[in-house]
Order: sequence, then C-alpha cells, then structure tokens
Amino acid sequence: METRLEKTKTVRITIETSRLLIVLRGTSARAWCEQCASEVEMIPLESAAELAQVNVEALQHLNAGESIHFSQPGGPVQICLNSLLNSIQKKSLESSFDSNSGIPAVED
Repeated sequence: METRLEKTKTVRITIETSRLLIVLRGTSARAWCEQCASEVEMIPLESAAELAQVNVEALQHLNAGESIHFSQPGGPVQICLNSLLNSIQKKSLESSFDSNSGIPAVED
C-alpha cells in the first residue's frame, strides 16, 4: 500500500495602512484625562462625532461602555482624542475581518 503525503501551501498577506489626521488647534485643547491619567488633546463632542463618522447619540452610547473618555469640567462635553482614535481603530479592525475565519471581509 502506497502512502502519499500531501503538502499544503500557506500564503500570508500583510496589509499595512496609515491615516493622517489633522485636528485644527482652534477645536482642541490640552486637558487632563482621568481615565488616561495624562494630559491629552480634548475635542468637542460634535467634532468627535464628525471624526468618528457617527451621530452624537451614538458617541454618547459608547461612553456607557467606557471605551471613549468624556470630560465636562463646568463646560461643554469634551472627548479624549486618544480614546476616540483607539475606539475608531478597534472598530475598523473588527469590521475589516470576518469574525469566524480571521480573513479580511470582502465588500461589494
């Protein structure tokens, strides 16, 4: 009896992307973020919603999960830019991969 060993070929594809984000100085301010325990750029709620490409209500809902850091020291609501960018990046990575196989999803 003849035994055949089959070889499997694996191809690994790595895709690196980068984004350029410009936040106008007039819309951001340096402030202390309690959750980050550091001084960060804070942006208004409306600007953060526009940057995340969601409505204000959706952004406030993310606060319930504590993935985005909010600050309101006696003024309008401000969003920690670091936490917002981390949340956007995480959502982008989750949506670009098929949850079952780990293979990038194909969009029509």
